[in-house]
Amino acid sequence: MSQGVVKEIAAIQSHKNQLSSIEAARGIAAVMVVFYHAARHLKADTGYLPWQGVSQFGHSGVDFFFVLSGFIIMFVHRKDLGNPHTLLKYFERRFTRIYPYFWFSLGIGIVLTLLSSKNKTLDLAFILSTATLLPFGGDVGVAWTLQHEILFYLVFAVAIFNWRLGLGLFASWMILVFTIWDAATTPSSFPLIQKLVAPVNLEFFFGLAAAYVVQSRRLNSFKICAWIGAAVFLTIGIAENLGMFDGYAPSSQLAYGSASALIVMGIATAELRGGLRVPKLLTVLGSASYSIYLFHLPCIGVVYKLLAVTDLLKTIPIPMLYAILVATGVFGGVLLSQMVVYPLMNYVRGILSHRPKRHPKA
Repeated sequence: MSQGVVKEIAAIQSHKNQLSSIEAARGIAAVMVVFYHAARHLKADTGYLPWQGVSQFGHSGVDFFFVLSGFIIMFVHRKDLGNPHTLLKYFERRFTRIYPYFWFSLGIGIVLTLLSSKNKTLDLAFILSTATLLPFGGDVGVAWTLQHEILFYLVFAVAIFNWRLGLGLFASWMILVFTIWDAATTPSSFPLIQKLVAPVNLEFFFGLAAAYVVQSRRLNSFKICAWIGAAVFLTIGIAENLGMFDGYAPSSQLAYGSASALIVMGIATAELRGGLRVPKLLTVLGSASYSIYLFHLPCIGVVYKLLAVTDLLKTIPIPMLYAILVATGVFGGVLLSQMVVYPLMNYVRGILSHRPKRHPKA
């Protein structure tokens, strides 16, 4: 065995299921989504798209997220495949990672909704359905991505219980997506089917494949892989900004997803081989990515209303206002991550395991 391979194996073991480059990528993806939604917020209120619409393709940060999710689950839990005794730990980590903070954000969203409308009534059945994150109800805002995550987690859990059965389910899922292809043609009365056949699910498969390639240690041209992925991703984004590409079409998930997978394979392999150092700021954003994603819209909305109430909204130039809204969404998410997300997650994990756990991020 060559010295380089030995070093890489040691690097994989020392990372203990976490890569700074992947954490940083999560942060970048979250910030892209903030830029996108802040621009849409201003466009809806003022009719003006800030910064000449340069952030239009920012929604592709969601595509990046899905690829990263597939990568992370495989990278962290590949050794658990076919080992049903690890299922309890798997569900514990997935539950504590997603649900406690989502329920917190759901509660805040309910309060803000009630405060913003005097005649607003609560649909308890809808709230309870939303709280499960199971795709049986209607619109859940930005949490629609979490519904896909839960579906993916459940299928992966089957693979942990029995890897052959799980592999069959994943293969059947992929075939189903390609067969129906356009989820928009599925009747809205079948939300579960709509979620299952959505092309965005293919990005989980891109992530799974990327993790397999990285862990197999067979990728030699990793720098070229990362640069090609970034070039393709940006080219697609520019084409979308210029109106030459439909970023919302089913084919966009294949385009953005495959490019994201190349980036992920390249940067993860580069870090494992000691050729990539990630700035601390990006890892901080990555740690807060879940919080940024869930809470950037409420943060943007609250600040926008405060500026309107104080009449500052009329005096601030649109480009500067855009920067303020983006900064609010990002830093609000970072602050909530430090104050709520990880303390809450660690508290719940401590209850479930009967012992405290320190800042896990997997």
